[in-house]
Amino acid sequence: MLLDGSGLPLFFPTLYATAKLRNSGAAVNTIKNKLTDILVLLRWEASVGRDLIAEFSRGEFLTQPDVMALRDFASLDMREIGTAPAYLRKASGSPSEARIAHITPAPTVSASQHYNRLSTIADYLGFVASTVTQHRDSTEDTARIEKMTKIILSHRPRGRRRFTESASRMKSPSPELVDRFMDVARIDHPDNPFRSPGVRLRNAILFGLLRCSGMRRGELLSLKVDQFDFGEEPLVWVRRNQDDPTDPRPDQPASKTKERPLPLPHDLAEQIHDYILSHRAKVAPARKHGYLLVSHQRGKTYGRPLSLSAVSNQIVPAMRAVHPDFKAIHPHAFRHHFNYELSVGVDQRNERARSGELGQAPISEARELDLRAQLNGHTNRRSGDPYNECHRREVSDRAARQVQAGIAGNSPLNRDKDA
Repeated sequence: MLLDGSGLPLFFPTLYATAKLRNSGAAVNTIKNKLTDILVLLRWEASVGRDLIAEFSRGEFLTQPDVMALRDFASLDMREIGTAPAYLRKASGSPSEARIAHITPAPTVSASQHYNRLSTIADYLGFVASTVTQHRDSTEDTARIEKMTKIILSHRPRGRRRFTESASRMKSPSPELVDRFMDVARIDHPDNPFRSPGVRLRNAILFGLLRCSGMRRGELLSLKVDQFDFGEEPLVWVRRNQDDPTDPRPDQPASKTKERPLPLPHDLAEQIHDYILSHRAKVAPARKHGYLLVSHQRGKTYGRPLSLSAVSNQIVPAMRAVHPDFKAIHPHAFRHHFNYELSVGVDQRNERARSGELGQAPISEARELDLRAQLNGHTNRRSGDPYNECHRREVSDRAARQVQAGIAGNSPLNRDKDA
């Protein structure tokens, strides 16, 4: 929730977060991000001395100049907003003293963040305007509100793609690099930056689960001991554990996808079983909760569930510091790599099926989309498209080289050479 200066929730942002975001199943981090975007809008209101709620109540909505001013403000880096750029400082001297000078531009956010801010602001203002005018039941108000939101959306940065080629390359490290990283994460590797056997085993499990299951970081850190089945076919259940009273973390990790069972390799399942019995069981504070991965560092966090900040700010940076190439590794990269290996596995199985080796039909494209959605916890088939970009690029590159080789082989130069 957004709170005012006295610590009370702001009414309309709280109503929006509750009625529209939380009730629609939005993840906790999604709600946080959108409230942060709304905070930008509130800062703009304060900077220009406006009260949009009162204006909407009077049937006054944002005009094109208003939206342009809001658009420009939303592009600024809020961390630097207190420092006025050169062109906002009060001018002095007479016009005859005018001169050409360099202007320091105000620090801005990325086009992607600017896009997201304006998207949230448009949705929020549409919600608020509809709420405060609903008693009038005016079709004219409805049309003007829709026009206002469309104008805001039309001012979002153009040319933005959710997943660009460079982003896909950054998110999908090569299989060789992932193998090297996982090798260093082994409990017996000499370059492993951690010393405690329990911490080494915990971290090996952490990275093993990320790689072998493709689950998100929040899903991983919300896993409980009773979500594992160590039978003949080991598996783990990804469940939604939000608002758990036994979780002491102020920023509780949460699942943002569907609950689902995921198979586990036998060696990883054995590591998890060993960690629970031989290491986690010896950490007394861990008995107060059921979360699998815990802090082994003596202090106030000892025995508590491992936090998001511990993974992002301590464990992963320590591993990345082992070798410069490891800078390309981050927790979400394993989700991309899992989907890459899934695509490669489906291709290999289909080749064997077409050769008659399996005695089964190949996996169709529609079936592959269903499998990917199930394993990723998606409700929409197309949600898995970004995770398959690396494999698609690899297949298209291979096909292009085959075509190029065929063209080169049939060129007059090659025929003359053979003659």
